[in-house]
Amino acid sequence: MASSFWVEVRLGLLVALGIAIHNIPEEFALAVPLVLTKKMKLLMKFLVLSALAEPFGAIFGIALTSLIPEFNAFFLAFAAGVMVFISIDELVPLAYEYDGMHYFAIGLIAGITSLLILSTFF
Repeated sequence: MASSFWVEVRLGLLVALGIAIHNIPEEFALAVPLVLTKKMKLLMKFLVLSALAEPFGAIFGIALTSLIPEFNAFFLAFAAGVMVFISIDELVPLAYEYDGMHYFAIGLIAGITSLLILSTFF
């Protein structure tokens, strides 16, 4: 997210909003199993650690790209590559295993559509 602000503020806002929207189901996915097991203290620790990962990553990215601006393109490409890899390597096999490929496809289309809609505003 921080690297996209270096490219253009509007791109940074778009990426920040996309990440914020992405975090809603991610935090639910973390919270539901722990709520069901009634481990609220453990839940809060995991949620706080999960929430702090992005600000620390942003601070690290800003610090490194301010020292070496040429790293910005590398960071953006690396983040995109990691997300594509995780989706293909982890999520597609799980969706296939649990007979949920149609849900995966709907989620993929909804995600792309929502990012396209957001990009019209930024």
